Amino acid sequence: MILIILSPFFMGTLNKIKALMRGYKGPSVLQVYYDLSKLSKKDTIRSGRSSFVTEYGPVMALSVAVTCSFMIPVIFVGSKNSLGNLILIVFLLGGIKLADALIGLDSSSTFGGMGTSRELFLSMLAEPVMFLIIMYLYFQYGTLNIFEITLNNLHMSTTTAGDILAFVSFFIVLIVENARLPIDNPETHLELTMIHEAMVLDLSGRDLLLIELASMIKFAIFITMIVNIFIPFGISTSFAIPLIIEAAGLFLAKVFAVLFVIAMIEVLIAKSRLFRAPDLIAVSFSLIIAAISFSRFID
Repeated sequence: MILIILSPFFMGTLNKIKALMRGYKGPSVLQVYYDLSKLSKKDTIRSGRSSFVTEYGPVMALSVAVTCSFMIPVIFVGSKNSLGNLILIVFLLGGIKLADALIGLDSSSTFGGMGTSRELFLSMLAEPVMFLIIMYLYFQYGTLNIFEITLNNLHMSTTTAGDILAFVSFFIVLIVENARLPIDNPETHLELTMIHEAMVLDLSGRDLLLIELASMIKFAIFITMIVNIFIPFGISTSFAIPLIIEAAGLFLAKVFAVLFVIAMIEVLIAKSRLFRAPDLIAVSFSLIIAAISFSRFID
């Protein structure tokens, strides 16, 4: 529930940080909430060629995103939790992308199909890296449960070279999977360069609201996963109110740090050509292979 409420705030904070780095005041961090509110009041217009896919696809995307948000630790981690299987989480996150892709194809527009093909091309390269990251975490902690991984890492006193390499690899996957710069520019609607935005270009009103909110929740999920798996310090292991408040403060601090790094990348680096994207994913692949090698043969 925390991620559902805060995901637009995280996006607004990212936009605010980028604006300040560029030298202007920028919109309020709450502007994203206002934008979503405006979309909820607008009429929904669908293409005459669209089918039930466009009608139910946004609902599917948001439902999967909300479900996934309840399967990861945010500010509390217990010793026993049957939820949080990483493979299931990755498949659920893929469900959001599936819904977006089907909507893009169902629109029968050139841009929708173009954006879908680009998105699936990048996904084809990034998802194997994601499963290699899961493999590394299993080798390192002996479990696929994200709650147990977070708890085990919380009690570890040292950070290995493999953890650092896996962190950087996961961060690159975060950039690719959420269509951030230099892979895609979410701020532009230049048709020839769009990836994610091209898939939802024909949506409006509440359909667009659901898709945008699902994308924000997915972005928040990735950030939460990277900070709680690799930087779990401060997360509470008890329901004591002082510990929960402290954990919430430290969680926000870690999230803001990640958002600051993402904002710096987006301000300093221009969008790259689509066919340069595999080079970045290859770096992520090489890093996680090195991390697995450190974990299995060196540490």
